[in-house]
Amino acid sequence: MPQVSYTVDFIEGVWKVGLNGKHFGPYSSLETAVAAASKAAHKAEAQGYEATLTINTLPDERAETAGAERGRDAA
Repeated sequence: MPQVSYTVDFIEGVWKVGLNGKHFGPYSSLETAVAAASKAAHKAEAQGYEATLTINTLPDERAETAGAERGRDAA
């Protein structure tokens, strides 16, 4: 069975979905990027691929993202 790998990456302050060395996005949050990658992976599976999804984050990036979102909510 052919394979396809999706990633969710935090690059230069924004979330992006990776596929075959290319990145798509940006997405406004980790959750929206994961949802987009998950949808694409399910579609690939329906077409006969073995799909994987890897979420690449660092603890510091998650904290920075959460802090930025809280700051926007307070504005």
